[in-house]
Amino acid sequence: MVDSGIVKKHPEWFTDAVIPRTYAGEEYWDREGRWIGSVLSAHGVIYNRDSLKRLGIEHEPQQWTDLQDPRLVGEVALCDPTKSGSIAKAFENVIQQQMQRRLNALMAENPKADAKAREAQAVREGWTAGLRLLQIIGANARYFTDTSQKPPIDVAAGNCAVGMCIDFYGRQQEEAVRRRGFSGRIGYASPAGGSVSSVDPVALLRGAKNKEVAIAFIEYVLSMDGQKLWNFQTGAPGGPERFALRRLPVRRDFYAREDWSKLRSDPEAQPFEQKEQLIYRN
Repeated sequence: MVDSGIVKKHPEWFTDAVIPRTYAGEEYWDREGRWIGSVLSAHGVIYNRDSLKRLGIEHEPQQWTDLQDPRLVGEVALCDPTKSGSIAKAFENVIQQQMQRRLNALMAENPKADAKAREAQAVREGWTAGLRLLQIIGANARYFTDTSQKPPIDVAAGNCAVGMCIDFYGRQQEEAVRRRGFSGRIGYASPAGGSVSSVDPVALLRGAKNKEVAIAFIEYVLSMDGQKLWNFQTGAPGGPERFALRRLPVRRDFYAREDWSKLRSDPEAQPFEQKEQLIYRN
């Protein structure tokens, strides 16, 4: 990968108000311009409301801890984290949330304690709590598949009640079910404080044969017109023509446009507004 020149050409895009350098511990673009985040990805829970009703579960899952409900035994669709990078990140988010919660608790208990010692304790105890939670969730699993696309499909079909997945798999599956006339059967939630938003980067390769076209493409993807395609509804002005992509744009100023709320496919999604703090620690 080489510098595409976009960072130098559009310095107004690379500010905290548009595309921040980092957010919640995640890097959003390379200082040397070799890669730039184009869209955001988070992780969460996809669920089938009919299946939850069948199991007597009235509360729709909103947190990773909801997946340890004993009524969900044999009903949780999981992918093997050694077979999928996105699910490996989801499992990591489960652990990171427990570390963050333990750190918050320790800070509340003794604000004057040594910061390094406190963080080391939070990491140690949060790691243990996170692994225990994953063990319980795993005990509820119907299977551990080798593809991250299977859990959302099986939850939509009613073969499983809930599943862990990357956000756009969950939202796109909800979209597909709704198009078939089953609106409201499928839901998706990214746990508050339980998933950081990381970027899908776009980059220019060294020796690219169509360098100018590649640079123009990168520039378009990062422009507001390109960002609209990620999350505008089908048929909306500037939106996709056939299918809603249900992705979350990387540009922070996209979410500041309240007049676009009715045009967005996911107007409730606000990745730059954390209801519960989670700082990713690499």
